[in-house]
Amino acid sequence: MNNYSTYTNKLSGKKLSFDDMCQILTDLNNCITNLQAADKMEFYNDFLSKAFKYAGVRCEWELLSTEERAEKDAYRTALHNSFITSVNILSRLCEAEKVDNSWRLKLSDDRKVLGDFACFVAFVNGICNR
Repeated sequence: MNNYSTYTNKLSGKKLSFDDMCQILTDLNNCITNLQAADKMEFYNDFLSKAFKYAGVRCEWELLSTEERAEKDAYRTALHNSFITSVNILSRLCEAEKVDNSWRLKLSDDRKVLGDFACFVAFVNGICNR
């Protein structure tokens, strides 16, 4: 059974702490708030939607058989790529308006970290929307 220490005790790959992810999400939200672009919420909502979809597939991964994982692997990868693209779009919007974009550097380009962040975004929104 998993808990937060399961994540923190994994030996491989870069990881962000819970506090780091909280700060990155806060900084990202501040960035979006400070944008002047009329369509900023469309891009932000797309980011959220992609995070939720990817997190859903990743959460059910543990329950899938090897055959089911093989069947869904390309779909999961496509969702992951789509989420990363949405992060990059938000970053470019911030850059274009010269709004603080340091959150993007903190996230890094590490695919595992970005996937973890998608799950974190889904977690935060899930508990906020009770």
